[in-house]
Amino acid sequence: MTARVVLRLCAGLVWTALGLVAYFICQGMFGGYPRVHSGLFSILGMIVIALTGGIAWITDERRPHDDE
Repeated sequence: MTARVVLRLCAGLVWTALGLVAYFICQGMFGGYPRVHSGLFSILGMIVIALTGGIAWITDERRPHDDE
């Protein structure tokens, strides 16, 4: 395997792990431990998810489209 294939595989695994964490945050799995302020972690996670979606939307809007 070339270095590019390994890099793409690692990037895919990282994005999958981040997607699972985002899913768990959306489901409230980290919100049940008040001693460690896990509710704050859930709120911060939702803010990060919203910002990531906004950045993806802005990036996509700036890209030239074939249908225009």
